[in-house]
Amino acid sequence: MNKHFLKLLLLLTFSLLSNSVLWAFDTNFEGRFVAGSQLVFDSPSFHKDFDNELELRLGLLGNLIEKEQWVLDYELTADARQMDGPSVQSSLRPETDVDFFRAWLRLDNGNFKIRGGRQKILFGSGAIYRPLGFFDTRNVSGVVPQTRGVDGVRVTQFQSDTALIEGWLVPAKKNDALIVGIRGEMILDDAEVGAVFQYHPESDLDDLPGFNQEMIQMGYHIKGEKELGFWNESRLDVEMKPSSPLRFDTVLGVDYTFSIGEGLHVLAEYFLTTRQNDFTLLDAKGQRTIQQMGITLDQPVGIDIKWQVFGLYDLQDESFQLVPQIEYALTDTLFLYAHGRLGGALKTGKKDGRLFRKTDAFNGTESFVGVTLMSYFSGTLLQ
Repeated sequence: MNKHFLKLLLLLTFSLLSNSVLWAFDTNFEGRFVAGSQLVFDSPSFHKDFDNELELRLGLLGNLIEKEQWVLDYELTADARQMDGPSVQSSLRPETDVDFFRAWLRLDNGNFKIRGGRQKILFGSGAIYRPLGFFDTRNVSGVVPQTRGVDGVRVTQFQSDTALIEGWLVPAKKNDALIVGIRGEMILDDAEVGAVFQYHPESDLDDLPGFNQEMIQMGYHIKGEKELGFWNESRLDVEMKPSSPLRFDTVLGVDYTFSIGEGLHVLAEYFLTTRQNDFTLLDAKGQRTIQQMGITLDQPVGIDIKWQVFGLYDLQDESFQLVPQIEYALTDTLFLYAHGRLGGALKTGKKDGRLFRKTDAFNGTESFVGVTLMSYFSGTLLQ
């Protein structure tokens, strides 16, 4: 956590709320407990067959101060995870991980918000692929995909009920550099449209893509509905090299709910990324243009059960992943998930695809079947 941002936020807070302050302490707690185990098919030699995870997440949130229309609220959420299995043996995940998930203060008067600390900065129209997800760390095919927080300050100004402008500063944690961005969003002719610009210096945020590249990034997104939902999200990166090489990412998506049973929701996205020769190449297979398709199908069955199938397909190497999942609500707060993954390739004998690889070490694309139990809890500590 960057302490300078929190100090700045506190200074602004007390300058605005120095007179006639109503101290309005209230504290609620919420969290979740997760226990899951997966049987990995054909686990590599000298690797365990079961991948296991335990997680406890606990958060405190509420209001600290109120003055007229101003409110200072907060969230402080931490989680502890214990993992075991081939993903730990291959260093894809740490055995033990304890960290803050969210930790922020927010000053809010409805139309203006400033939030400092560890927070989610995530926007755009993409569902599976997110070119504008600069700080997106979701496991998109996970049981309940969530992005972890990033340390920074974000300022949001609502120009109207349908338009906003937002800016952020995120410490790059390298040479005191800052990631600086600004975006605007509005409703135009029943469509949501937005544009974004960001300067990205080299950073030590190694859980984010392109963390060690200096780039100028810009993009747009549009989302609407004409019988079926549609969206387009695109980004252009200019790498800060003498030749100023470019990378372009775009996603086109549609979704529709068919009147089958209690509603069959189908979503599909096409993703394209391409880069010029001088742009830093991160693809392990050395290809500068990649195309993929993503699809999800989901449908409720009664009030307690919902099934979903998530799929990815790479148009270049013809590798794929299919991720089926069944959610069963045992109670209002307790959920059981039966889930799995089937990885493979349409090309005969192909075992080195982006979405499925057969290697001597566990790589995270292996097929598995598993169960996960997830329990949510909440309450009030002080009001």
